[in-house]
Amino acid sequence: MHSVKSIFHCDVVVVGGGLAALSTAISAIDNGATVLLVNKGLTGKSGSSAKAAGILAAAFGHGDLETRPVPDTPVKHARDTLDVGYHIGDPELVNFFTKHATSAISWLERLGVEFSRAKDGGYIQLNAPGNSCPRAVSAIGGGQAIMSALLHHAKARGVMILDETIVRDIKQIKSHEFLVKLQGRQFTTITAGAVVLAAGGATGLFPTVSGDEGNIGTSIMLGYDSGVQLKNLEFVEFTLIYRVKSKILRIAGMAPFLSRGGKLMNSVGEDLFGLHFPNKRSEQVGRAEILRVVEKEIFAKKGPIYLDCTHFSEVIWQEFEGSQGSTTLDKLTEAGCDYRTEKIEVIPAAHSVLAGIKIDTNGETSIPGIYAAGENATGIHGAGRLSGNGLTACVVMGRTCGKNASEYAKNARHQCMSDMEENPVSFEQIEKFLSISKVQSQPSNSNNEIEVLKDKLKNIVGKNLGIIRNELCLSEGQKKIAKIWDQIKELDEQNKDVFELKQMVRLANLMMAAASNRTESRGVQFRSDFDNLDNAWAKAQTLVKDSLHSP
Repeated sequence: MHSVKSIFHCDVVVVGGGLAALSTAISAIDNGATVLLVNKGLTGKSGSSAKAAGILAAAFGHGDLETRPVPDTPVKHARDTLDVGYHIGDPELVNFFTKHATSAISWLERLGVEFSRAKDGGYIQLNAPGNSCPRAVSAIGGGQAIMSALLHHAKARGVMILDETIVRDIKQIKSHEFLVKLQGRQFTTITAGAVVLAAGGATGLFPTVSGDEGNIGTSIMLGYDSGVQLKNLEFVEFTLIYRVKSKILRIAGMAPFLSRGGKLMNSVGEDLFGLHFPNKRSEQVGRAEILRVVEKEIFAKKGPIYLDCTHFSEVIWQEFEGSQGSTTLDKLTEAGCDYRTEKIEVIPAAHSVLAGIKIDTNGETSIPGIYAAGENATGIHGAGRLSGNGLTACVVMGRTCGKNASEYAKNARHQCMSDMEENPVSFEQIEKFLSISKVQSQPSNSNNEIEVLKDKLKNIVGKNLGIIRNELCLSEGQKKIAKIWDQIKELDEQNKDVFELKQMVRLANLMMAAASNRTESRGVQFRSDFDNLDNAWAKAQTLVKDSLHSP
């Protein structure tokens, strides 16, 4: 790899195309860096950000319609975040995040994102599960509106965007220089002063997901193979998504319903919150607790489970439709659901991986010059993610990574470009080349077989690394994964589908090993054979290539 010549250089390469990636790219270019954003899908449209309901948590303390103002602070936000994460989160990173959450919302507004506000001008802040007070703000138009605004500004500021392009490899060749290998129909190598991994999580390892099925953990494995430290691989967050007339809607968004008094009912008409959490308000119950109850109800033959909002008053509906009518409610209507009068079936789905690349308050990994933001990074959420924190973390840490990566790269400019070709090409030439040579599966008689194996892997992960786990199912899952690996390990990785399947298999195995190693139940990791907290496990598991470290 070191002998490969680069044809192009920029200060910062951002891998990804969602909220974290665009926040990074805009912040880096605003700080004077040249920025290349590389995304395997369509920036602003692919990934989970555009499909999100647009709920972000920030401690403005404006309250909801009836309780404004409320005494909320970043310190309280941090405490809730650490509590819901069962204190596996990094306290320093969590405090940094909550301190900068409100400025992240203000930054989005300056870019044109609108949030629901009350007549007095303050934000309408709703209760969301796990939060001790109203803290959720709603972006009008949801995730798609946020992404449209950021994509517009990224292009206007001059961020270079390469869509439908895969990053295959990142190698540090000098202290301030990285070789980044791209794949079209051919392989192309560029250099950068810094790299930011912001390409989403790994929920695509599961058969049913709330977001984009294309989030298969590639950027986590890019970091792993480059030598950065991973952490929290056992923690996977599940949520409830909607099934309307047998059609699954891959959108999450229980918080807006539950915060307004929505109920979860089993098939025999029992209220799950009243049945299982009689002394708690719905917003005080963490998502992991809700999902475990739903799983147990289904196992007890009391499914399907329904979201019931038929008791909402006209005042509540008018307020709700004014803040979120263009997102979740509209999608339910488009699917043929009369949400005012009908109960809506909900099913469990993988929502986010809390696993990923370990970062500090600068967004930097264990290798200087490599940064990470968004769902492929870890450290804020711990063993459970506070409702509303996901999108906010993308913006806070994306902006942080953009600023710090650009500073790192600018300080290193005089040391870079040592392996450049004598006549490097322009971005326009690369863009033209890749517009002709988009990433495609190479023709192969085995491609259908690869897709069959991908589906088989997803079913294994869904069954053996699901909401409720035990040693038997985890060890069985690892054995089944090993059999898939034996089938594919000798296949040519230049085929994109083969490369992605190998990355998926490797990551799934690492995640199952971490879940097996943690012999307790904590947050989203629930083991039926170790169903209690164990103080010996009140720490995060970390991983560098070929080694797993536990407390």
